Amino acid sequence: MIYTNEIGAFGYAVALTVYALLTILLLSGWRRPGQSRLPALATGISLVWASVWMAGFLDLTRSYPLVTAVEWARGLAWLAATVAILREVTQTRLLERLRSGYGLFVFLLAVVPAGYFAFFGDHSHTTVVWFAGGYMLSLLIILIAEQLYRSSSVDSSSGITYLCVAVAGVFLFDLIVYGLAIGGVSAGSEYWAARGFVNAMLAVPLALGTWRRSHSSPGAQVPRQIAFYSFGITVIAIYLVLVFFGHQYVTTYGGSWSGVGGIVVLAAAVSAAAVLVTSTRTRGRVRVFLMKTFLQYKYDYRKEWLRFISTLSKSGLENVGATAVRAVAQIVNSPGGVVWIREHASDAYLPAGSWRCSTPGIAPIVDNSGLVRFLNERQWVIDLEEMKKHPDRYEDLDLDTWLQQDGDWWLIVPVFLGKRLYGFIVLQKPRAVPSLNFEDHDLLKTAGSHVGMHISQAEADKRLAESRQFGTYNRLTAFLMHDLNNLLAQLSLVVKNAERFRDNPKFVDDAIDTIANSVSRMKRLIEQLSSGSKVAQNQPTDVREAVMKAAQRCAAGNPAPAIGAGEEPLRVLADMERLTTVFEHLIRNAQDATDSGGEIEVAAESAQGTIKVVIRDTGKGMSPEFVRERLFRPFDSTKGSQSMGIGAYQARDYVRALGGQMEVSSVPERGTTFTIHLPAIE
Repeated sequence: MIYTNEIGAFGYAVALTVYALLTILLLSGWRRPGQSRLPALATGISLVWASVWMAGFLDLTRSYPLVTAVEWARGLAWLAATVAILREVTQTRLLERLRSGYGLFVFLLAVVPAGYFAFFGDHSHTTVVWFAGGYMLSLLIILIAEQLYRSSSVDSSSGITYLCVAVAGVFLFDLIVYGLAIGGVSAGSEYWAARGFVNAMLAVPLALGTWRRSHSSPGAQVPRQIAFYSFGITVIAIYLVLVFFGHQYVTTYGGSWSGVGGIVVLAAAVSAAAVLVTSTRTRGRVRVFLMKTFLQYKYDYRKEWLRFISTLSKSGLENVGATAVRAVAQIVNSPGGVVWIREHASDAYLPAGSWRCSTPGIAPIVDNSGLVRFLNERQWVIDLEEMKKHPDRYEDLDLDTWLQQDGDWWLIVPVFLGKRLYGFIVLQKPRAVPSLNFEDHDLLKTAGSHVGMHISQAEADKRLAESRQFGTYNRLTAFLMHDLNNLLAQLSLVVKNAERFRDNPKFVDDAIDTIANSVSRMKRLIEQLSSGSKVAQNQPTDVREAVMKAAQRCAAGNPAPAIGAGEEPLRVLADMERLTTVFEHLIRNAQDATDSGGEIEVAAESAQGTIKVVIRDTGKGMSPEFVRERLFRPFDSTKGSQSMGIGAYQARDYVRALGGQMEVSSVPERGTTFTIHLPAIE
């Protein structure tokens, strides 16, 4: 019994300490404006409750009316606190739930056992009030905690989950103890002694939940020293409990070794505590945990991220590196910096931009350098000032000479693209060098990853722009070469026939006209090449005249085209030479596909506000698959090396540029018909 009383007194002493600290925190402003003060009242009454129970286990008082009063006061206080929190986070009305079938079930579950115990049990009035009332209050509080969890589970950041777990856990244990007592089963003093430890342990998630609810407000904060001391006292209390249990177990069941074993346990506990307290790494990890869990964040992340994105968005393709450095430097008020990015060809890191500082005149940083290996392995933000003070933290880092000798460098921020080190940013020291914590490092690493994606995307956009420029140039070149090919074919025909018909005056006249026309067209091509554009100025053009010119250029071919264009002008807004080239190409294609005994017809007419030009032949024709998949595909030709395969594509492209359309109808071995529709003008 003495052993149980000691444990019980110690457990309630720990609970008393924890509730005292939590009450101080809640009353000292650890609460969001507008939140209820009832949780602070509940923890305060729990403090008194723990004091009464501790006094009872120490045989200082055995007043059952006093115990009953504090039990009821504690239960009613937590009932009011949970109801107040429920009203703050949800619009659910508890009475509506209680009037439902679920509520009736809970009511019967609470009242029936308590009523049976009250009317049929042989107990004193005080015992009935204590046990029955405690049972009903515990069940009701658990019900409200469950409703609170259901109503707010969508928002885990509010801390409601921790509150529900803590409150439900405390009173679930009470429900079990009261249930055993009501059922006639002796719970034993061990259960009552263990309540202190249960309350102390569950006070931790209770504190965490309360803080997170207050932390959701920008103005909520908790004093650092209070947080550190509170956590420290709680840890010490739990540690002492464990040591006490271990010592008692060894002395009780250790037999002849009980005395020596107890001393060894105490010595080991003291040694372990000394090691943990004196360990810099352990204290650092505890401090980081407390700052992450309890303290208000250093940054307004929404504002910081908006500023970061705004800075990056101002960069063009040429200064993306400098802008990236500026965006990261602004986070820690650095005056300048340089970014190194990995070059794909050499796998070395080269300067890709700088902001407010000159780029160091050093050789490219190779992939197997000490700096690159360290960043790949650790993924740390390297603080050169910290490295000077605590070199043991960077014992595996072999820095380059330029970073060690130049005292202006401060931080090295890794830039990752996925899991691969894409580069790094070296920042300069500000006039007043701040001490950075985990929050600064986390934000810098996140910014570095985003910078990696930004620079990579900018490089991809730059390569795409260059590719498009080369594509435009190549396309223009292909068009010009196609036109030059046609001119070359005409001049070659003149040269071929010159030996036979040089004494024929008519041939000489035609040859001179052909050469003059070729020279004129070549001049136009040179002008277009010089201007970098294939698009000429459109003006009112007679389609009939263009058709006639195209037919004349193709007159030497076989079969000669038959023209049916009439006498009336058919005017469109186009460039005469380019429109003539379109018709010429289609006629030559028809000649290539038609035997000498075949026919080629070219007709032009006005039709409902449009000009329709039809070029029909009785040649080989084309399959529907060829027309659909290959006819208008550039650089795809059935003529081998003699053609570039862009004539049909070029013709259709220009017709579409004029606002018209080109239709193709072809039957294998029966012929092909090209129909061109162009918008007519007055």
